[in-house]
Amino acid sequence: MDDEDEVRILILDALWREKEHEDVSVILGGLQLHQRVLEYLNEKAFTIGVSSYPPVFKHRVTYSVKQGFSRPLRLEYYRYLVKLLITFWKIVLRHKPHVIYNPGVGWHNDWLALFAKLTGLKVVSYFHHYALPGGKVIYPRSILDLPALTKMCREIRMRGMFPFFKLIDYLTLIQQLKYVDIVFTGTNFGFEQLRRMGRKRDVILTGIGVDLEEFNEPPPPDEEKIWDGLFVGRMAPEKGIYDLLTIWRRVVDVIPNAKLAVVGKVIQPHYDKWMKTIKELKLEGNIVHLGELERRELIKTYYKAKIFVFPSRMEGAGIVIAEAMAAGLPVVAYTLPAYKSLYANAPLIYLCNSLESFSDKIITLLKDDNLRRQGIENRNFALQNFNWERVSERIYAGLMKVASINDKDNI
Repeated sequence: MDDEDEVRILILDALWREKEHEDVSVILGGLQLHQRVLEYLNEKAFTIGVSSYPPVFKHRVTYSVKQGFSRPLRLEYYRYLVKLLITFWKIVLRHKPHVIYNPGVGWHNDWLALFAKLTGLKVVSYFHHYALPGGKVIYPRSILDLPALTKMCREIRMRGMFPFFKLIDYLTLIQQLKYVDIVFTGTNFGFEQLRRMGRKRDVILTGIGVDLEEFNEPPPPDEEKIWDGLFVGRMAPEKGIYDLLTIWRRVVDVIPNAKLAVVGKVIQPHYDKWMKTIKELKLEGNIVHLGELERRELIKTYYKAKIFVFPSRMEGAGIVIAEAMAAGLPVVAYTLPAYKSLYANAPLIYLCNSLESFSDKIITLLKDDNLRRQGIENRNFALQNFNWERVSERIYAGLMKVASINDKDNI
């Protein structure tokens, strides 16, 4: 069957690399979600990808666009965007896609989605969550809301970024989410954020998933576990990486040999500041950054830990929590709105409102073997409630709904 006989979906998943030859590990959050959904879409439709070079994701047909690394990088960013736009339009003219899907994995794709919608094409986007660098949330009422835009610029500047260009990225994200045909999101929290951002059209809740085959092994006994705690996430302030150090310092004050493993992509300048703080707090022997791990190694690391520690300040779903549960771990996290519908009924998740309560709960779990081992009940909860196939089916159905509008004779 050729592409003329199938629904044609143009997928926008170009990724931005900070350094040449940088590997992108599809192990966490939105990238993992897109990988699982794309595998499903490849079986159901004719998928065409506008992707980065070398491509990270596999479609039926992939058009990969090579990024440059000349300085300043922001200028290169816009050069790359122009190349992506040209490639995008060539694909539209050649393949005439029925619908365009933006999985929400990079700023360039938000620009392409907005451009596609402005030219009259059918566009569907996935929304994870909205927050400024550092986790603060400011909702501009419009692109002319100067008080809100000023506050956004100030917040962006505090994180060492040039505020004007980054502000344009955020406004592009917000505008495309307002006007595309359908937006998917994982939780009610995402739904509420979209409404506050001005989205009035359809929003479809997808839920989240875990790969059941990856977690088919039962957790090992404590004697085989080498990490007292595990954190998984990007090394960025909104993920709570500095709170993590304060929390673990308090844990080590009570349990001197407590070991914490940290898995996540290095984001500068935050990582250097984080490492400096480790030395200042004298935690060099208690915290180990394992870097980005291949998916198989990440799963092994979940199984080697006793507790999952996740002081992230902003999450749309927190998929890593579901994965930690699937590995049988108790979870300690901040109380975030996104967790209410997903994890509220989980047997052994503790949601905290302060650094003190966070560290106290970790200490309690590490000292109480019987309580900690009840984390096995989290495993059953995760495997029963989180399924990538269900998520993929909902996204596919939404894409088909948009593709079929006024196009039934062409599909």
